[in-house]
Amino acid sequence: MKFDEYSVLVDVDIKNKLDLLKYISEYATKIGIASDALKLNESFREREQEFSTGLEDGFSIPHAKTSVVKEVGIIYVRLKNAIEWETYDDQPVTDVFALMVPPENAGTTHLKMLAKLSTALLEDSFKEKLRTLTEPKQIANYISKEIEVEKI
Repeated sequence: MKFDEYSVLVDVDIKNKLDLLKYISEYATKIGIASDALKLNESFREREQEFSTGLEDGFSIPHAKTSVVKEVGIIYVRLKNAIEWETYDDQPVTDVFALMVPPENAGTTHLKMLAKLSTALLEDSFKEKLRTLTEPKQIANYISKEIEVEKI
């Protein structure tokens, strides 16, 4: 799995969750993670309808499992302004980790990604340090190291 500065988007100005999921889907297609932005967006939206991927402290982890995903990928988005999202603490979201996997990776790889990311997000030090970083390359390096991207 590749996770680099092109997988990090900062100061994204989006008004709501649905617009963000569409934006992520289009961007993922542009950088080669997926082949079809509409179908990827549909997968993200279907998952959100099943159960919200909002966590707490301003984080969410939307994920998509679909055949239009060409390679396992993560896109990190830091929003310019918080948006409404159903979360455990009823607070809006500012930081989003979008996970994308093809169906053949839905079990093992997808679960590893979720587990490593969820564990990191339980640590206040991870969230605080992440939010102090401003450059996409720094952010990508920090996330890669903390969630051990090379082992996913």
